[in-house]
Amino acid sequence: MRTSSPLLVRRRLATMAAVCLVVLAAGCSSSSSGTSGGTSSPRPRSLMLVGDSVGVQSAEALLHLAPPGTTVTVDAVLGGSAPCDWHHGFVERATGKRVSFTSVFDQAKPEAVVFLFTGNPGLSGPSAGCVDANGPYSLDQLLATYKTALSAMADQAVAGGAQVYFEAPPPRNPAVPVGWETAESIHGGYQGAPQIAPFYDELAAERPGQWHYDPSAGAAVSTSTLTWRLTLSCAAWTTRRCEGGQVQVRTGGSDAVHLDEHGCGAIFLALAVEHHVFGTPEPSSQSIETATKSYGGCQ
Repeated sequence: MRTSSPLLVRRRLATMAAVCLVVLAAGCSSSSSGTSGGTSSPRPRSLMLVGDSVGVQSAEALLHLAPPGTTVTVDAVLGGSAPCDWHHGFVERATGKRVSFTSVFDQAKPEAVVFLFTGNPGLSGPSAGCVDANGPYSLDQLLATYKTALSAMADQAVAGGAQVYFEAPPPRNPAVPVGWETAESIHGGYQGAPQIAPFYDELAAERPGQWHYDPSAGAAVSTSTLTWRLTLSCAAWTTRRCEGGQVQVRTGGSDAVHLDEHGCGAIFLALAVEHHVFGTPEPSSQSIETATKSYGGCQ
């Protein structure tokens, strides 16, 4: 699975054969307005992911593992992006068209918006509300830009009828230096820094019942306390990549935050997020293997 492309993932799931394969005998539906009968707080049935390269890495798994009767949109993920880019909008190089959170949200009309940002400074610069990535900047400065852009987009999502979820990012590889390195005059970044998840938790608390903090994404490829792990215990569907009872879920080495190149971590992450948002049970191992084999996930 390719995960390094800087281009937008311009794919959308409505009704597709891969979804049918997830549950084998279950029917598929393209409806995005289904609710759970008899409940006071119906679960969302459509999800729009907004994020950076970890979102790009997870897009295929989210699409192919989406439960029947749900819709997943991954048109708002871009490697290296930050909330400021999506709030301000930018011109997509591949098409020459201007895209933004607003343009994707208005077209998708999701019932849930999932923000998955790891801590990039952004691509658009200070004029778009991002930090200046060409020099030193602090984590506080970075998170201030995140709060401004995320709050505006989250309010817009709620006004449009959607629930909002702030995902804890995969925790940072402790072997990678963080922040500004004076001697080298380079910035190591803050992607996956331990302060980011609590920031999302505090942000979600500002709109109880509408904004939600969800540790699922980060915990799915680490631990319940968001402790770095390169590998996890194998699952039944990871047999092709299982070695010594462990399966690699992160890139590791000199990489701070990305998932593994084979897509195993992306599947763990997608299953956790969709379970949390949609409230559906995890598919069987056979169903996961069937659905992800179609795009080469964890093969």
